[in-house]
Amino acid sequence: MNLLRKLILLLTLIVFLALPLAAVTAQDIMDPATFGLDASKPYDGTELKFLICCSTAPQFASAAVKGADEFTAMTGISVSWGDLPFGSFQEQLYLEATNPNTEFDIVAFVDAWGTNIYDFLHPLNDFVAEAGFDWDDYSPAYQGAATGLSDTIYGMPFRGHPLLLHYRADVLDAVGMDPPATWQDISAIGEAIAAAGMDIAPIAMYYGLNVDQNLFNWFAQLWGAGTDIFDENWEPIFNNEAGVAATEQYISYVRDGYSPEASVAWNEQEANQELVQGRAAMFIGWWWMASRMTNSEIPEVADNASFAPAPGWEGGETTSYGYLWAVGILDQSDDRDAALEYLKWLTHPITERRIVLDASDPALDTNVAVRLSVLADPEVNEVHNGLQGVASAVLADARTIPLIPEYTEIVPFLAEAINEIATDPGADIQAVLDRTAEDVRFVMDAAGYYDG
Repeated sequence: MNLLRKLILLLTLIVFLALPLAAVTAQDIMDPATFGLDASKPYDGTELKFLICCSTAPQFASAAVKGADEFTAMTGISVSWGDLPFGSFQEQLYLEATNPNTEFDIVAFVDAWGTNIYDFLHPLNDFVAEAGFDWDDYSPAYQGAATGLSDTIYGMPFRGHPLLLHYRADVLDAVGMDPPATWQDISAIGEAIAAAGMDIAPIAMYYGLNVDQNLFNWFAQLWGAGTDIFDENWEPIFNNEAGVAATEQYISYVRDGYSPEASVAWNEQEANQELVQGRAAMFIGWWWMASRMTNSEIPEVADNASFAPAPGWEGGETTSYGYLWAVGILDQSDDRDAALEYLKWLTHPITERRIVLDASDPALDTNVAVRLSVLADPEVNEVHNGLQGVASAVLADARTIPLIPEYTEIVPFLAEAINEIATDPGADIQAVLDRTAEDVRFVMDAAGYYDG
């Protein structure tokens, strides 16, 4: 099924879920019954603490403002949002989750981190059922990231990012090329731009060592080429023939000169800046960055800002990483019931829709939503120029990373391998991947994956 047909099907199937939300009134927003909250305020005066980073992220800022103005008025529960720097967030999350005397009640966690704190989170299966939430209103990738390898829901999807192609329509038009549907198409576009003598990099990639960012596009190429990090027995297979081909394609953009030489050290935001500043024609990254392009101070960039699903593999799959932040409740919280009330409001489709439609303040303006019904909402798509519809198409095939505790231990090996291959034009890709597979297998063996 091609992407256009999938998008049409998704919109047809779930647009009706979004329609009732449009009828919500200002009175409904302040009615506890709208969100299934207890109108008797049994937790009046409770103060919850929410461990999360990055308070200036528009989605987070909007939720915090609306919660203080509305949720607290309906329930008497106040919520204090944390504001840790992202760089120290993971360490603090692990410390607080394992601390029986922690002051925190609610925690946000990135998908890869969840496996290390599942034992300290309150299962949410009963909560989802009692709140009447439709679990299938989330994509399979987000469902998987919230449950790990089990049927237990450890966190509610809250902030999610599909990978999108961000591109300059004028540049591609100038060389007579359509947006790349495959990773191989990127090379063809790069060749066309070079042949035309245009003073712009075809694409800005990011191969630097920065919290595993150089793996996001590599995963998509591995999966598209028909391989993976592990087989069904947890044996590393990213160094097989398909894995080598995928890695060769991924590295080819810098080796062939289509991505600037400096991209071997860039993180995703540095690469995105090349697009925003008019120095690159394409970028593949998380969708929350779309506003950077549309709001660029360079008219040629802003006026030609275009978005499409991340490419797939020629003759293979169109599969990319669906990155998720989930929100859970610490099992040791003394105010777990009050925290569950807050989750009803925070992750409710009405709340999510209102956040993504709020353009009253640039500091609160966000395109980020995770529910399929909200992504399919006509008004949401109108406000964001169809961006959520593109996200729906991507999420139809998106996957998540291996949800095992050892993942965070093997990621540095993988990221360093990609950086080494990108940095050294003479690096033997097969040899580097073989050595890395041995390192990964050592970690898995030590963890007991091959016993018996």
